[in-house]
Amino acid sequence: MKRVLLVLLIALVLAPLAAASTSTQVDVSGPYGSNWDDVHLQQRGRHVTGSYVCCGGGTIDGTIEGRTVRYRWRQPGGEGRGIWTLGDGSLEGTWGVGNDEDDGGRWDLTRDTGGDATLAE
Repeated sequence: MKRVLLVLLIALVLAPLAAASTSTQVDVSGPYGSNWDDVHLQQRGRHVTGSYVCCGGGTIDGTIEGRTVRYRWRQPGGEGRGIWTLGDGSLEGTWGVGNDEDDGGRWDLTRDTGGDATLAE
């Protein structure tokens, strides 16, 4: 009986840990259309990098935490920060100049998946 109780106790303690370690991470990798032309993102773990066509072309370097991406953009003649929140098949957010995340305006991306607009989870 003690052995059964010990096994049950261990199972109760370890079950939430196992569930947390197997929870799926959103993957934002792929091509997007946006209100500022085409964007392509690549995610490795929490690190998100990318490039965009607008304004002579530029790069994106950021971090994803939950459903929020905080990024830094760079292009010829400018750089700044921004923030996106994951929607259904989209990244919705803003960009800013320097250390501001929103003084530049909206930057909304829609996943280009050839018909399936769901972000991989």
